[in-house]
Amino acid sequence: MLKKEIRDALKRFVESLVGLFIIFFVYIGEILFTRIGLDYKSLVRTGFVITLVIYAIYAGATVFQSERKDRAFEYLFSFPLTRRKIMTVKLAPRLGLILALAGAATIIAGRGLLEKNGIIVLMLFFSSLFLSIGVFSIVINLCGVSIMYLIFFEGQLVFAFLLSKLGANFKGYFATLAPQVASAIVLLVPFAIAFWLTFRRMDVRPIKLQMKTYYLIILPTLMVLTALIVVFHKRLASGL
Repeated sequence: MLKKEIRDALKRFVESLVGLFIIFFVYIGEILFTRIGLDYKSLVRTGFVITLVIYAIYAGATVFQSERKDRAFEYLFSFPLTRRKIMTVKLAPRLGLILALAGAATIIAGRGLLEKNGIIVLMLFFSSLFLSIGVFSIVINLCGVSIMYLIFFEGQLVFAFLLSKLGANFKGYFATLAPQVASAIVLLVPFAIAFWLTFRRMDVRPIKLQMKTYYLIILPTLMVLTALIVVFHKRLASGL
């Protein structure tokens, strides 16, 4: 099973390298034709960010793609493995490739790229993963991840404001990291619970018939988080 998951993760990884290829061809075009003075380092950094984002979302969204495509959940659950070990085998190659790509980005493009985008990339991966069990289209998954990212982004602003009101005096990198981590935790924990409760009880029945617990958790969570952000902005605008 591990070999299959490694092959699948590598396939998604190669497909996601489109970002770096685009940057490569842009740079070649700059050398040969346009010569408008594009900054090579900025291009490389942009390419790595695009690739990390694409792979994080794609890898998360396709964790169960082969089982859905081949109707092979019965085969998956036939392994003498606990559900926790099954998820470990599925996630380890994907997270390993994300870390490898992030390491390469750090070496080539500089440490700042990972500092600014590390939490965001992990948030996108886990958002896509947690949605993948209840969303049956990669396009819809992408829309869901986009909504979750907007909530995450707004949540950063909320937590940055609250931490400043509480007297937290973060500087430099940690001034951005602390609100990011807080927003990611508040957003992802309910989704993680919904995902795990659903996956732990899954059997060979059609997945759509096993989504009640999942939707009962994530839909109210999205509504509550959205409402809290709207209320916060209204109170802030009125001079909180």
